[in-house]
Amino acid sequence: MADDTTTSGLAGTKATLADTLDLGALSVIGVMDAHDGVAALLRSSHGEIARVQVGESAFGVQITAIGNAQVLLTDRWGRTQSLALPHS
Repeated sequence: MADDTTTSGLAGTKATLADTLDLGALSVIGVMDAHDGVAALLRSSHGEIARVQVGESAFGVQITAIGNAQVLLTDRWGRTQSLALPHS
């Protein structure tokens, strides 16, 4: 029987890219087409994860659009910014 621990560890290592996210900033870590519409996963600078859809708020920003590889956000001062998926 195969050693699942070795296989899992190797798969995790190959699936991980070092220094991909700025852990001190808000980041988009995933975009998905869910049963209830397009959604994105955001990671806060504190390591919290939120699943969001257009029109929702998280971490002090409003989600204004979700594309294939990016999320558009509007902050409380009305400034819009784009967050892209890592290496997209």
